[in-house]
Amino acid sequence: FREIDGQKFIDIHRVTGKGYERAWFTNCKDARYRLLVGARNTKKSVNMIGFESVTKIISNPLRNVLICRKNESDIRQSAYENICGRIFDLGLEGSFIMRKNPLEIEYKPTGQKIIFRGLNSPTGLTSLTFAHGYLTDVYIEEAFELDSYEDFRKLDGSLRGLEAKQHGITLQITMCFNAWDGESWLYTEFFKGRLEDDYETLD
Repeated sequence: FREIDGQKFIDIHRVTGKGYERAWFTNCKDARYRLLVGARNTKKSVNMIGFESVTKIISNPLRNVLICRKNESDIRQSAYENICGRIFDLGLEGSFIMRKNPLEIEYKPTGQKIIFRGLNSPTGLTSLTFAHGYLTDVYIEEAFELDSYEDFRKLDGSLRGLEAKQHGITLQITMCFNAWDGESWLYTEFFKGRLEDDYETLD
């Protein structure tokens, strides 16, 4: 943290290293969808799911975060432990309650939460509510595990907080995944004809 005029600020460069400043929520705050694809050693889960979800919670008292993966059984040893580790890295363990039943992390000062769910039944996520604030951010770990674009759309439809938008908060879904093949719905829906390498210009 850096302290300026009595307020504490997180130094993003020192936390994440170089390469993530353009993806951090302060710069992509108006983007509904963000897709982060890369190898396992690119720290996308540590930085974007771990550090960013924590800083979103502490930066705005209306934000609540959903972390999901296709199978809920995989979340405990991946996303949950990841975020707990980042809370300790930031020295904020005294400000959070980390529960394993149900699997959730609560920010003590406001009651905001980071919750964890499986996407085995995406329609089961349509009625999520929070005692303090709104569901504003969804992170999908290993997004390529989702079977279809239709399953993604069901989840997308659950993120519809009009009240959050009235407070100037963009509702955002972030998908993290490793490289895919050309048959993946992620490629078809988000990359094909848009964000493809131009092999004629590559050396």
